[in-house]
Amino acid sequence: MRKGYVFVGLFIVLSLLLTPAALFAQGDATPAASATPPAPLSIFTTFPSQVIGLNENISIPLKVRAGTPQTVQLSLEDVPEGWNIFFRGGGRNVNAVFVDGVNDAALDLRVEPATTAAGGVYNLTVVATGEGESSRLPLTLSVEEKAPTSITLETDLPTVRGKPNTSFRFNVTLKNEGADDLNVSLTADAPQVFLVSFSLNSQDVTAVPLAGGESKRLTVEARAFNTIAAGAYPITINAQAGDVAASLLLTAEVVGQPELTLTTPDGRLSGDANAGAEATYTLVVANPGTAPARNVTVSASAPSGWNTSLDPAELPELAPGQSVNVTAKVTPNEKAINGDYVVSFTARADDASAKSIDMRITVTTSTLWGIVGVALIAVAVVAVALAVGRFGRR
Repeated sequence: MRKGYVFVGLFIVLSLLLTPAALFAQGDATPAASATPPAPLSIFTTFPSQVIGLNENISIPLKVRAGTPQTVQLSLEDVPEGWNIFFRGGGRNVNAVFVDGVNDAALDLRVEPATTAAGGVYNLTVVATGEGESSRLPLTLSVEEKAPTSITLETDLPTVRGKPNTSFRFNVTLKNEGADDLNVSLTADAPQVFLVSFSLNSQDVTAVPLAGGESKRLTVEARAFNTIAAGAYPITINAQAGDVAASLLLTAEVVGQPELTLTTPDGRLSGDANAGAEATYTLVVANPGTAPARNVTVSASAPSGWNTSLDPAELPELAPGQSVNVTAKVTPNEKAINGDYVVSFTARADDASAKSIDMRITVTTSTLWGIVGVALIAVAVVAVALAVGRFGRR
């Protein structure tokens, strides 16, 4: 009995030891049995169906793939009559391509339709033949009449009015009337007093890409210098893409702007006056602007107790380039003490900024009062002397 137990125990131990080895052997054999076969030969393109225009030549990029290194022969079937179609690779016409079994081989199919080809759908097949295998690529080309290439420029407001320091802004629509994509360059012909710029979506641009049939809204800004005279200024904007071009005439209408200046004939802003006595000064009011200054008024602001008058104090109109002398009469307060005082003069007009100047006036008291004062002092001295002499004897 004991020997039987021993044999059973040995059998169990051997079974446990042999089972993992058998499983391991089976695991090693499985990958060899399921090895991936090499990829089959194939030829393909990203866009196997395309739309082209009449008499338009195109190139279709092709790729050839194979799981083993081999030379692949190329051919065509069902080529439309009169069409010239051939393979290009490395800058030459080719009839075959080598595939290394790892990377795709790239080449182009050049398609030149017959000059007499009408609109319609045309089908052809590209055939790739390798070592014991082949691949076929059907292609569809739809020939359509394309709109002729052209561009247009349009605006709803070709004339904009503004002052000399205004930025004249025009909204312009640029459209590609054809089917081909274009890159349109923008330029402007304008008087030298203007700086013209183009912007698209608030970004300054000098060229705009346009797909076939696409239109974009542009802002054309013409900035005038401050010294520009009133008048109508023509501004021509130009759009060009290759052999096609368009132009649009815009007008910046500059309206006059009045301007005021206030000074004295010699530019001196100081003067002298006696307390209680009238002093006269001359002011010059001018309009160096480009439009009449209307309803011009001149006013004065003086210290308390002073009197002022202006002649003329009002001007119905001051023409561009015109200047007028205004007489200002200033009477300081009779009780004013010696010193410097400031009197302000201001000129105002419709549609023009007010101009002010400050005049420093040096006030002195009258010499007559000085003489009177001296005489009073002398009388007082004499009176005191007489009184002392008379009452001193007693």
